[in-house]
Amino acid sequence: MVRHSAIVYRNDFPGRPQPIGFTGDAWLDYVPIRLSDTISVQEKLPPDIAAVLINRTHSYTDLIMPINATEKRWFDAIEGRRRIGDIVKGTLTESQREVALTFFERLWWCDQVVFDASPQSGANFARGESQ
Repeated sequence: MVRHSAIVYRNDFPGRPQPIGFTGDAWLDYVPIRLSDTISVQEKLPPDIAAVLINRTHSYTDLIMPINATEKRWFDAIEGRRRIGDIVKGTLTESQREVALTFFERLWWCDQVVFDASPQSGANFARGESQ
């Protein structure tokens, strides 16, 4: 198997596993955890780009994720313990709520983070691998 995807759940979860999703408000309770192979490049970028995120384990080296200054502040605040809602608190207007949702969903789809989506911030990680 050259590439694979995995979603991991605790086996003591009562009921069916719930996938990571970005509808409703549940995403604000996810705890993002940066992947150790992600680097943030900040040199030689256009003026409106604060950094470019690169996952060094991607097979295709041209898969990058440019982020603006607000998104960089959010990304830099990810330390594996705080919920998304706490990370973006105080920076969200109603229009930025959609921006935050899109940003954290992009982080997940671009393999820059995994999420702890357990009710009590346990070790219940869910991850999607893009091809």
